[in-house]
Parts: sequence; C-alpha cells; structure tokens
Amino acid sequence: MSKNIGWMAWCAAAFLFPVPGITKEAPKAVDVVPEQGNAAPLVVPTLQTWQGGNGSWLLDRETRVLIEDASLEPIAERLSSDIQSLTGLKAPMHLGGAASTRDIVIRLSHCNAPSSQSGREGYTLDVGAHVTLCANTKDGLFYAGRTLLQMFVLDKRTDGMSRAIPRGRAVDFPRYRERAVMLDVGRKFADVDFLQNYIRFMGWYKLNTLHLHLNDQVLSDDKKSWLARSFRLKSDNPAFAGLIPADGRYYTRQDWNALEDVAAANGVTIVPEIDTPGHSGAFVLARPDLAYQGDTPPGGTLDPTKPETLRYVESVLTEFLPWFHAKTFHIGGDEVNVNGGKVSMAAQIDYLNKLGRFVQQQGKRIEIWGNADMANGLDKSFVIQRWINWGDEAKINWGDRGFTWIESHGDWYVVPFGPSYDNPKGLRGDALYDGWNKRLPEHGDGPVGGQIAVWNDKGTMNYDYASTVNGLLKDAIPAAGQVFWNGEAKDSAGKRLDYPVLRKSVEQFQYGPGVSLFKDAPL
Repeated sequence: MSKNIGWMAWCAAAFLFPVPGITKEAPKAVDVVPEQGNAAPLVVPTLQTWQGGNGSWLLDRETRVLIEDASLEPIAERLSSDIQSLTGLKAPMHLGGAASTRDIVIRLSHCNAPSSQSGREGYTLDVGAHVTLCANTKDGLFYAGRTLLQMFVLDKRTDGMSRAIPRGRAVDFPRYRERAVMLDVGRKFADVDFLQNYIRFMGWYKLNTLHLHLNDQVLSDDKKSWLARSFRLKSDNPAFAGLIPADGRYYTRQDWNALEDVAAANGVTIVPEIDTPGHSGAFVLARPDLAYQGDTPPGGTLDPTKPETLRYVESVLTEFLPWFHAKTFHIGGDEVNVNGGKVSMAAQIDYLNKLGRFVQQQGKRIEIWGNADMANGLDKSFVIQRWINWGDEAKINWGDRGFTWIESHGDWYVVPFGPSYDNPKGLRGDALYDGWNKRLPEHGDGPVGGQIAVWNDKGTMNYDYASTVNGLLKDAIPAAGQVFWNGEAKDSAGKRLDYPVLRKSVEQFQYGPGVSLFKDAPL
C-alpha cells in the first residue's frame, strides 16, 4: 500500500498540534513522518509516529521517576529498577512535586492523542525539557516504559555517568489487539520459571498474549498407540483426581497465580485453552465411558453426541475457570476426526456452540480454532483462529463469513523434531517479517490479532523449553513484536526497512530486563 508522505506529515501535525476547526482524527495506519530534527530511534517494535526535536536529553544521577498518583507506584518502581538494571544509573521513584529538567514523568491521562490511536495500549512519549510518558491505561504506560528503556540501550556510552536519548515526540499504538505466542504445554510441560522468563521477554517486545494449550496427547510413530495423554491443571477437588497426568507435571492454583502476577506486570494476558472434543485423551482417561469409539487408536476423543460429555466438560470448566484472569477462553474444537473418526459436522457444531455459550455465561469471550466446514453453523460471536495452511482453506477470510478472526497460520508453527514443513529447525525472524503479509487475504476485513506457536507433537522426546524450544523460537519473538505492533518498518522517506536492519537493535536489546534464564543463548 503506497502512502503520500506529505499527507502523512500533515496528519501527524494535525494531531500533534491541533488546528482550530479540524476535528477529523488522523488515519490509524501511520508511519514515521519525515524528521525535521532528530531521527526516530530504532526501537523494536518501531514507532508508529515520531516528530524529531533537536538535541538530546540526559539521564544522569539527578534523574527521578516522578508520579502524581500513588496508584502508579508499581509502574514507576518497575521502570526505576529496569533503568538501573540496564544502565547502572539509579532513578528513584518520587511522588508529587514539580518536574525538573532531569525527571521522567509518568501520567495516566488522554495526552492529546486521538482516542482511536491511543486506545488501551497506545501511549505518547515526549522528550523535551524532561521526559513524559502518558497513556490512557497502565498497560500503555508499561509499553511507553519499554520504549524509553530501549532508547537508553541504544546510547552506547559506557561511562556510567549518563545516557542520552534524542528529543522528540512519539505517538505509538498497536496494529493488532492480540499479539500472541502459543505454547503446547499439554504435550510438553513448561515449568513456571521458564514461563515467567518468557512472559518478560514477550513484554519487552510488546507481545501481549500467552496462549497456553493445556491438554493434548502424543501419538506413537506407528500411529497405533498413545505415548502420553495429559491435562496440566491440578485441582485439590478429589472429583478431578483422575485428571492428574502420569508424568506428575502440572500447575497448581498457586502456580497459576504466580504466572498471572508476572503476566499482569508485563502487559501480558494468559489465554488458557482446554481443547475438546478432539485432543481430549486426558479426559477420556478420567471418564472412559465418554470416549468416542470410532478412532484408531481409540481413547483420544470425547464423544460429543453423548449428553453427559457436555455436562462433564462443563464441570471441569466450572472448576478451573475461576483460576483464569483473562476475559478470553479458548475452547479448542479442532481435528475431531483426525484419528479416523466420523463424528458429523452437525454434532461438532452443536457441541461447540453449547460449550461456548456456557463459557460466555461465565463472563468470557470465546476463541476457537477455525474450520471452514463450521462457518455456516458456528456462533458468530466466537473469535476464529485461522490456522490451516493448505488447500482452499488457507485462503479463507473469516471476516467475509461474519467472524472476528486472528491469524495463526500454520507456516508460523514450530514443531521440535517434527516434519520439515513445521519449522523443526526453528522460525527465523526474517521469514516471519518477510512472509507475514503475504499470507493474509488480499481483500476483506483483516485479522485483529496474530500468533506464532510451538506445538509439541513429539513431546515425549528428550528435550526441554529453556534450551531446545527457546533455541527454535527466540529469533521470532522480536520479529513477531514488530509485525504485530507496527507491521513492516519504514524509514523517514517511507522506504521499507529489511529485517537485518532491525536485528542490529535486537542484538543490543536481547531478552530485556528481568530475564535470567537464557544467558547462554543470545539473540
């Protein structure tokens, strides 16, 4: 899509310096406008808009992080701590008082940016006499802080006395509302420490959703038996003792609360998925009377035509839904007949609609894996994840079918030790950055989110998350942040930047502050 640079500069000026009588908001898709001063800092993801000032602002030993509202203390303390971690300079939090020229001011307010842009996660960052971070929400302030920290990192001085950043003004906001990484912890358990480190890594690059696939099974290579069938949540309720996995790896309520706490502090929402009626071997182990009998091997699918199946799954969700802080819950729904079954599409749709509406009554929004054969019968309020990357279905635009949808294209899957088409050697940031837009439908309503995924189809093999999975996924995390927040980066003249240009910044930013698990695996 071509853009007139003069028009973009006018739009930027219109919302940065409102003209009397002009009320129309600037377009949502905005690139960095031509600088008349300092060049835009090459943070990742790059800024939606930047108006360069002149000269630099210095972080030094006199700097404070200043807030007017005590409710912002956690954000200010976090920013102060991260500044010290990255620069060695202390910038203590201070409540109240006038800002000096060395202060960083955090404000929760409208900030003179159009509401269509600032939204829930957008922010403004003004570097002038002092630095001001402003947003409508605390998530927006968190992201403003990540940008500021990356700007400090880009200044390479090592005297330990100060850090310089360019003066100017950024108005920044996301391309997609959901910017996700999915991990299949059903087939291969990920411990809490790894997940907490990855949540911090994701937040550093403005990814806001960790999708955890909580139940699944591993099929033998000869496809004659199940090597594992696991569900990863453990309740103290004895009614659900049959769901404890054979390998003894699970999350307790305390574990889940610890994950939620770190996620909230890093702008990340954890979206849990409990997948039925397919991929449900763990539930069949607990309730063999509910097994669908037409599979080979048997024991991997619940029978959606049995009324008791829905009642049982609803009882499981009644037990665990209170654990989850997210407003979104994923009900799975894919590959019901992948093991040779013949469950009718009508029966699948009926089951999933009833289950989804039950979850909606608990106050949750529904996400579900897409299947074009369900399009005419599935509840239109469900958010579709488009994943199939072969045949005509790879071209479907779910927006044309009346659905809100998220792009989770199979080309962006990683399956450790899997087939060549599932990126068993890892997903490179260059491939994601260069290929994302090419997979999107050319016409119709686009997705509201994007997702990359790790599927552990070979999850019983001897590998782990901290070394193997991270080694395969890490390069794609900053690229996903760029693509999902801003799209392709542009220079001040509107020319596309190749990913190796961004990679130079990523090599400086690494995993971000607070991530300690991957010191031997630099980006």
